[in-house]
Amino acid sequence: GVDILTDATVTSLVADPDGRVHGLRCTRPDGSTEDLGCQALILACCGFAGNQAMVHQFIPEIEQGEFFGHPGNQGDAVIWGQALGGTVADMSGYQGHAGLAKGYGIPILWPTIVEGGIQVNQSGKRFSNEARGYSEQAVDVLKQDGAIAWTFFDELRHTLMHEFDDYRDAIKAGAIQQGATLEEICQKTHLPLDTMRETLANISDLADSGELDNFGRSFSGKAKLAPPYYAVKVTGALFHTQGGLCVDEHARVLDKDGQPLPNLYAGGGAARGISGPDASGYLAGNGLMTATTYGRLAGLHAAQMIKN
Repeated sequence: GVDILTDATVTSLVADPDGRVHGLRCTRPDGSTEDLGCQALILACCGFAGNQAMVHQFIPEIEQGEFFGHPGNQGDAVIWGQALGGTVADMSGYQGHAGLAKGYGIPILWPTIVEGGIQVNQSGKRFSNEARGYSEQAVDVLKQDGAIAWTFFDELRHTLMHEFDDYRDAIKAGAIQQGATLEEICQKTHLPLDTMRETLANISDLADSGELDNFGRSFSGKAKLAPPYYAVKVTGALFHTQGGLCVDEHARVLDKDGQPLPNLYAGGGAARGISGPDASGYLAGNGLMTATTYGRLAGLHAAQMIKN
């Protein structure tokens, strides 16, 4: 029984000074406008990762990263909610990704790393604990020359990755380089052979000793990298933001005093998520959780409010 309006871009909300929303105005492709009334409004228009000005304001560390999300994520919910008296939090939180295949726009998923692969810069040197997480690693990749790193792994991890659609797409696109020997893979990637020998010898020694490296990573318990080798040139990316409008247990938008606005709700990327104030708090599924959970909470409460 839900009517879905297509080709209708919301441009403004209609509300009382106390923040009670009465409706919205949308614009059609031909430039005409249409006003729609409502008894409650649920903001479900995601975050602001597609808005360069807002990213610069709230998350400057990732503003040079490639944006890998929907261009409609312009922060409308945050802008409208704040205009009505809503408050925001964790606006510096986001999901980054340190494995976007450069020039191909395909994410190379993180089992390549957590199962024993590494990332090196164009000098053939590791530069961080890449296994801590793909989200927080994105900024470290962007700090390298050319904002480039190489995700480096072997046949064992290559075989494991075949279960992922994105990886199979990367193979078809030609993003994955393969070399039967270290010499061959270095020739194809232009990574310095002597430095790569040193890098691989170092992590082999760490695997044998069980010691942590200088970045705090352990290589024990994982099979050592062995030829044939694989590599893919990657850069850091911004997928979506995790901060947003503060909401209560019913997904009602809260004002600066922690009181709910009369009939405004938010969910998904429009609402403050659970990732905290930076990229390290993001875990896979955090965004889906706020979308499905807040969406249900908002829908149930809004329906009951209208019924009452």
